[in-house]
This record gives sequence, structure tokens and C-alpha cells, in this order.
Amino acid sequence: TGADITYHEETLKRYLKGRGYTPLAVNEGLAVVLAELASESFTGIGISWGGGMCNVALSYLSIPSLAFSIAQGGDFIDSAVGSVVHESATRVKAIKEDNLDLSRSRDDKIKKALHIYYDKLIETLVDELHRAVARSQKLPRTDKPLPIVLAGGTAMPAGFRDRFEQTLRKRTLPFEVGDVRLAKDPLTATARGALVAGLAER
Repeated sequence: TGADITYHEETLKRYLKGRGYTPLAVNEGLAVVLAELASESFTGIGISWGGGMCNVALSYLSIPSLAFSIAQGGDFIDSAVGSVVHESATRVKAIKEDNLDLSRSRDDKIKKALHIYYDKLIETLVDELHRAVARSQKLPRTDKPLPIVLAGGTAMPAGFRDRFEQTLRKRTLPFEVGDVRLAKDPLTATARGALVAGLAER
């Protein structure tokens, strides 16, 4: 929840300040933009699909115009699938990370459930993106299509990018969406983007 994030962020800030550092909080979605969209002048949408949360930022020239999170991610998929197929979330996670291919339908009950809950997570995020954009009063004015970059471990199964893009393009947004791509290294994109942000503040 937002309260949890505030608590953890402030705790870390106070810890770092107490040791002589100047902390800078960076939304993970913005970090994805900073890591992956230098050639697009840091303009586009970054989405970090993490374990506990998914973080989204729409950036224009490195300035976030819109940022939000949903409190679901890979852990939600693992626990939900484990619950319906009566397996441990740990076993589900191992199967998911080993050979899950979202581009192929499966008869196996665990993989079938993984497909269902991946679709649910993607739909939840796309719905929230649509709502957040509709509420926003400060979207950038640009005629160029906005690229979208996906990062994080939850985005790594084969077929995830295509599944996300298919769901996204069914919705009408007030801007044109450009290419939808997976980060060069989905697991390190947010860390690399945080480094870019830190170096820019020096």
C-alpha cells in the first residue's frame, strides 16, 4: 500500500542521511525509462514488473508526468496459482522461472493457471494505466508515439511482451503507443536507471 511504501522509503532515507548520504527516491518505472530510452530523449513509458508490485512511469524528457503502482506482481501470481492447484508458491515460482512460455497454450494444470493469472495481472495494470491517464491533468503534448519498455523478473517468460501488447492495444489512450519492447536486461534495468538518476544529481 501507499502507507507501506512511505514508511519504508522514509526509513531508508533517514538511515542514509544519518550516514552522510543524500538519498534520492526514484520510481522504478522511471528508472526503466532512464536505463532504456536514452536514444528517445528519455521519453516514453517504463514498467517494472516486480515480485511484490508493478511500477509505472510516463516520462517526457526524463521528467515523470505520471507515475503509479499496483500492489500485485510475480508473488501474487505464485500464491494465487498455488492456491488453486494446491501446490506451494515456491514450486509454482520454480516452474514459472524455469520454462514458462506464454505464447503456447498448455494442458498442464499449473501452467494453465499461470496463463490465467498472468492475463489477470496484465489486465489489471492496463486498466489502471487507462484510469490514471484519464485522470491526469499534465500529460505531455507530443505528436510522436510513446515507446513502452517492460522490465523486471515477472516480465521475463517467453511470450509476455506479446501478451501485454495485445491487451494494451485493445484500449484507447489519448496518445499513440510506439513500439513495446523488453529491456535489454530486465533484471538489472531498474538498478541501471537508478545509477543514471544518481549520476545526474552529482
